[in-house]
Amino acid sequence: MTGKTTGQVFNIQRYSIHDGAGIRTLVFLKGCPFRCLWCSNPESQKAGPELGYIESRCVGAVSCGAPCVAVCAAGALSLNAEDRAVVDRQGCDVCGKCAGACRKGALKVVGREMMVDEVMAEVEKDRAFYRRSGGGMTVGGGEPLAQPEFTAVLLKAAQDAFLHTALETCGHAPWRHLEAVLRHVDQLQFDLKHPDPVRHRELTGQSNELALSNLERVLSVKAPGDVIIRFPVVPGYTGEIEDIQDMARFVVRLGFTQVELVPYHMLGASKYAQYGMVYRLDGCVPPSETVMAGLRRTVEDLGLAEMTGRI
Repeated sequence: MTGKTTGQVFNIQRYSIHDGAGIRTLVFLKGCPFRCLWCSNPESQKAGPELGYIESRCVGAVSCGAPCVAVCAAGALSLNAEDRAVVDRQGCDVCGKCAGACRKGALKVVGREMMVDEVMAEVEKDRAFYRRSGGGMTVGGGEPLAQPEFTAVLLKAAQDAFLHTALETCGHAPWRHLEAVLRHVDQLQFDLKHPDPVRHRELTGQSNELALSNLERVLSVKAPGDVIIRFPVVPGYTGEIEDIQDMARFVVRLGFTQVELVPYHMLGASKYAQYGMVYRLDGCVPPSETVMAGLRRTVEDLGLAEMTGRI
């Protein structure tokens, strides 16, 4: 049964107003082929579950007795000089026993296998809000196309339930996967990171050639009004006016009509240490509203409707 199809989900966020029309439920899936320097969801990058550790919440073995260390059969938890937990990422098998033993919430497992029916049960809780606001369900990540079957089945289930559907994607996947998913998408939000393939690889770890190739084929399936091309504005990396102009001219040439300029923010920076990762944009600051206003005028002058701030 398609409702029993399973996928790796790391969050279901209700009452979202920034990921499609109206009030929405945003389903975050695990796994992504990109490693964008500015990624605000580092916990989404790996395909499977992983252990998160918020060191500031650890009260130390003297206060709690360190039950997390005691239950770790893999020996991946130890204590440092301050009697606080230390995670051996290589040795951890993500069994979750330590998270269950931690009474302060310092340890948590992020990502779990869910059936389509389970996800839809959560999404259905806010049907009244979707109806009043014109909202629905948005599938993001991570990269949803890293789980193409689950994504397609989940979106179809939402459409069968007469809910508006949206997909957030970087487009880095085989065309057959994107095409199959698009059949069940009412609104596509397609992220373009940088127009130059070499610079794109430096910023994300991958070339943009596959994404651009897929983008050239999107309008064979979707109408221009059903697609929003999204550009990140990261000062010093993707926020130069020449970058925005190049991307805008490219999408206009393909026949697209709508863009969303997405300003860089630092909301995910603190999460990197929780997963043993290093945030590489330390010191980068969000673009000013003056800069954003100028870039909006730039894309509008090139014939694109800028969708920032819509609900």
